[in-house]
Amino acid sequence: MKKIILLSFIFFNVHLSFSQIKFQKSLSDAVKQASSTKKSICIHITIPVYAKGTKSIMDQVSVSSFYNKNFINYKVEMMDSVGRELINKYGVTVFPASVFIDYKQNLILKTSTGNNAENALNNGKTALIRKNSGIMLSTHEEKYANEKHNAKLIKNYINLRMEAGIFDNAKLIDEYVDYKTIGELNDPNEIILILRSGAYAFGKAFNINGLNKTKTDSVFMTLPLQERIDINDRIINNTQNEAIRTKNIAMAPAAMNFTRNTWSHNYNEGSKQSQLKILNYYKAVKDTANYYPQTSYFVDQYYMRVNADSIRFQDPSILGKMQSKVPTFNQPSPSNANIPDLLNNAAWDFYVLGTRNKLYLSKAFLWVKRAIDLKQNFQYYDTLAQIFYRMEFYDEALINQNKAIDMAIEVGTSLSLIESLKSTGQKIKERKL
Repeated sequence: MKKIILLSFIFFNVHLSFSQIKFQKSLSDAVKQASSTKKSICIHITIPVYAKGTKSIMDQVSVSSFYNKNFINYKVEMMDSVGRELINKYGVTVFPASVFIDYKQNLILKTSTGNNAENALNNGKTALIRKNSGIMLSTHEEKYANEKHNAKLIKNYINLRMEAGIFDNAKLIDEYVDYKTIGELNDPNEIILILRSGAYAFGKAFNINGLNKTKTDSVFMTLPLQERIDINDRIINNTQNEAIRTKNIAMAPAAMNFTRNTWSHNYNEGSKQSQLKILNYYKAVKDTANYYPQTSYFVDQYYMRVNADSIRFQDPSILGKMQSKVPTFNQPSPSNANIPDLLNNAAWDFYVLGTRNKLYLSKAFLWVKRAIDLKQNFQYYDTLAQIFYRMEFYDEALINQNKAIDMAIEVGTSLSLIESLKSTGQKIKERKL
């Protein structure tokens, strides 16, 4: 009798130890439930699990009971198509993840699920506090649009935007510094906020950080390497995007100069990358008077002079066979591997921008021909065919377009892309391209 009682006690406790969260079948079902109950939604983005019967910390009874009571739950695997969409939408970078949203699908909180029950519970409690107190991006968007601005509002708004994966906060940080004294902005936390916000290069907030360059550099160097890289990229991208949006030729060199400065220990690469920024600006605003001649010089200088062997050694189809025979010090820089694509893209840009100048078309022809010499690719032949057509070499254009079609079929590319290539070929044949 005692044994029977003991076994019953054990089974009863096992039942209490593990429970299950009630998941909705789809996100739309979760949204409907959240709308009717006014609860928030927790999207559980999971990693693939290969062992059957594997238990998650979310299966612990304290966690599952809490989530069933307070949230509408939906689970999706990170590799699922819906999972990928949600990852992109909410900027999820750490897995497994818990993404908390309201019934309008506004982000409340996104975080790593954690590795124990306490973490999972704290995540849920934080999401509830944020929802109840209005610490949400959507709430602050409304406040910023409708209320009188102050430093606290703007700072919270910037932090919530960055948490949501939105990093174009340069205008906001320029406004923020107007509410602070220079002394206050000398605080390390304020310096980091300005850096993380992606201030415009040589703009108001950026220059305030520069007033105490030694301290700013010291604070910057305390951050992890990847974050420092991300900060530099934000500054460059925000500056260039604003220059393009406003067609501000005076602002464009700021992105160029800042880019060069980030390569302080490699002048040649800094010069190359900075020139690319100004060329991207000219292309985006369709300033062809500057774009064509400067791109011609740039491509000839940096891409046309690369040794063919330095690229072929990096072809995956042969690298594995040769690696044991090629000494490490003879292996080329990995940056050379994409030279054929860059040559093709430069040629295609000239074509798309509409030049009919024989000199620039000849440049484009030489670039894509060099790309083909370095690597066989059906897209290169497609580019070559259309450049031939623009140059009024119609037979050569059709020959190369047919080559592109045959190669695309051979490598098994998508039917839609093959049909597009065939459509271009037909237009070449009928001289209606």
